[in-house]
Amino acid sequence: MIAILEKSLLFRGLNQSQIKHLLGFIDTQIQEYQKNSLVFVEEEVCDSIAIILKGAVELQTIFPSGKVITHMELGVAEVFAEAMIFSTHNQFPVTVQTKTPTTLLLIKKDKLIHGLLHHPILLENFLMLLSNKLYQMNAKVKILSLSTLRKKIAMYLMEESKQKKSTSFEISLNRKRLSEHLAVERPSLSRELNHMKKLGMIDFDQSRFTIVDLEALEDELFI
Repeated sequence: MIAILEKSLLFRGLNQSQIKHLLGFIDTQIQEYQKNSLVFVEEEVCDSIAIILKGAVELQTIFPSGKVITHMELGVAEVFAEAMIFSTHNQFPVTVQTKTPTTLLLIKKDKLIHGLLHHPILLENFLMLLSNKLYQMNAKVKILSLSTLRKKIAMYLMEESKQKKSTSFEISLNRKRLSEHLAVERPSLSRELNHMKKLGMIDFDQSRFTIVDLEALEDELFI
């Protein structure tokens, strides 16, 4: 467990001995879940942050009709619920469900506060997690605010290219996840990707994309 936590951003800069010592101060709980178990449900009060020790979870919106939108998948060593635990609206905006058999390390709010007050490195890392989450949210809002699907795809691919520092790169999202990320139907996404490929803007093979004509993608944002 300590070796996994060493890879978590929350404990960045701490060695295993320091992490073990810190856990003695903040007190934690370990919970195990079977595949497809509900960890937290939408509108449930958030009183803990969670670190994934094993398995994976999905952050979902489940509609009354039974339709499900998966917003994000998180894996080993990743943290969730850090963005809402201190909010005045400290209710989960999504449902958290396990994708595989999963083990979580839970830290209650009062224990987390104790750790943040007494360990500056933990405080700095926690603020970094919040800043990262805000950056991701702003990036998604920028994409969703665009008026057409082609503009959304162009912005997404240009942002990925900028982060990877290359015009040829792998994306972490499959077509289903990408369509959910862009808030569009999967068939519409596939049609538009193929159309952009025929126009010579991009090329792709499954999850590997190449920006063929960067200027054309940029021009799409001003049409």
